[in-house]
Amino acid sequence: MIKSIHTSGAGMEPMMTRLEVIANNLANMNTTGYKRDEVFMQLVKDAALLQAQGKGDLSEVQVERITDFSDGSLNPTNNPLDVAVQGRGFFVVDTPQGLRYTRNGNFTLTSSGTLVTAQGDPVMGVNGRIQLPDLQNLKRGQIVISESGEIDVDNRSIARLRVVDFGAGTGLTKQTSSLFVAPAGVLPSDIREDSVQIRQGFLEGSNVEGLEEMI
Repeated sequence: MIKSIHTSGAGMEPMMTRLEVIANNLANMNTTGYKRDEVFMQLVKDAALLQAQGKGDLSEVQVERITDFSDGSLNPTNNPLDVAVQGRGFFVVDTPQGLRYTRNGNFTLTSSGTLVTAQGDPVMGVNGRIQLPDLQNLKRGQIVISESGEIDVDNRSIARLRVVDFGAGTGLTKQTSSLFVAPAGVLPSDIREDSVQIRQGFLEGSNVEGLEEMI
């Protein structure tokens, strides 16, 4: 998101934007899969405006907010339905607004055996929604998720998690603290099975460092 503010009328607005971003980052330090935002400010001289008005120091502050997609730390949970992507990639979830992308692998099962997020949105596999069979007799210790995202139940392959990536500069934006939406017309690339690194029993923490935010 880019907006321009004339310093003559709103010189404090860029700093307020920066403080809002810092406050939001700090509030999400413990949010699974959260990616911190950064604000960049640049003073741009408006030569045409200066010449037209023939006076002093009119300038423009360009403010850009971007998301830092670097990895957060991996935190063990010992829950077989918790998974984390190590390196590049996003899980795909089916929300009422359409497909969305997340690094939050805090998944659970519905009463019918559908793998869903904590918010109840179905998690997508490479062949669609993931349905685990024979839920009544299923023990969580029987669920094994490999590094490639393959889900085995009682030594039977059931599905594989869909993990996708976007090229740099594709403009992913946040819908919620850990859920992203792609711009219209931008489609992700599925990461090959041999290139995915999934860690079962872990969740990715936020990549916010409290002390760095205050500098």
